[in-house]
Amino acid sequence: MARHAVFLIGFSLALVAIGLVMLYSATAVMAEKSAKYNDSTWFLKRQLVWVLLGVGAMVITARVPYTFWEKRRLPVLIGALVLLGLVFVPHVGVSLNAARRWIRVAGWFFQPSEAAKIAIAVFLCGFAAKDPERMKSFFKGFVPAFGILGLCCGMIIVEPDVGTSVFIAGVMTMMLVVSGVRWVQLLPFVVGAGCIAAYYALSHTEHVQARLQAWLHPERDPLGKGHQIIQSLLALGSGGLMGMGLGQGVSKLYFLPEAHSDFIFPVIGQEMGFIGTTIVVLLYMCVGLAGYGIMRRAKDRFGFLLAFSLTTYIILQAAMNVAVVTAAMPTKGIPLPFVSAGGSSVLFTLAGIGMLVNIANASERGTCPDGPVVSCSPEAVPAVTSSPA
Repeated sequence: MARHAVFLIGFSLALVAIGLVMLYSATAVMAEKSAKYNDSTWFLKRQLVWVLLGVGAMVITARVPYTFWEKRRLPVLIGALVLLGLVFVPHVGVSLNAARRWIRVAGWFFQPSEAAKIAIAVFLCGFAAKDPERMKSFFKGFVPAFGILGLCCGMIIVEPDVGTSVFIAGVMTMMLVVSGVRWVQLLPFVVGAGCIAAYYALSHTEHVQARLQAWLHPERDPLGKGHQIIQSLLALGSGGLMGMGLGQGVSKLYFLPEAHSDFIFPVIGQEMGFIGTTIVVLLYMCVGLAGYGIMRRAKDRFGFLLAFSLTTYIILQAAMNVAVVTAAMPTKGIPLPFVSAGGSSVLFTLAGIGMLVNIANASERGTCPDGPVVSCSPEAVPAVTSSPA
């Protein structure tokens, strides 16, 4: 197995292990006292099932040649669109907190947008890799690529899940820039779409305005909209250098909402201190270095772009989660990869790790999965910058 693949798996599983430990610490008391669960290990056991499924998915995707996905990118995309549409089907999609983002399967909740992240990356990377020159054309490259991206993100927005759609759009836009989309085409589109989205969010979406106000002035509503971020900062600050000790944190005891999912990082900070949070951040940096190392060694254009996309998904999502819990950006329900409770997230993140491992192993052998390097896509490494004209 390639060296970068070994490091990537090791760092990823280390984060998964930290997540399981901290998930139990954050939920044991709540689950034991709850009449609904009445079991201190309820959340841990469910997350462990998803982790095992994720490890299985990682093993499978690590063994399946990554060019398999390139050849079947259209069926993969259609499957993701069908799943996104199912959330609106009565008795199939599940509505929680005024949003329909989940599908219920035998008592378990599945979030199609997590599958859509991988599917959109596979399709657009395959589209961009097939004909590098096409990406410089407005009608042959720019319009189809951003049309598909807009369709997928639009279906996620109407759930509504604005944050996830913006996140996917941001990562895929970066990938398309790397693939050769011209700035002169991209800039007006990004500015126009950003202005329209900002106007709509501020004028038609009350919860977006409330989140912005809570972010700017949490002290104005300390028991309401500002409660979560205030408690998050208190948890992080009270941990000090060494923390209160594993299991000894108090913010998780009904003070900090969503302590087991989106706000698990403050629980780590309170119980493990600055040292614990630094270790977690360093592990994400190591995952990023391993992922981008795999990208640099990819033997074909599709492998390069897919490795870039999958790695950027993980690193940017982790950075956004840490930014939210430290009040560096407005509150948005985005989990900490590998660590937060959330079955769909850990399942598809680990599946993406498996794809990266396969790319790394193919590069180590000096061949693409279908044969020698020369039989693969025409360019090993796409241009990182694009000309303005």
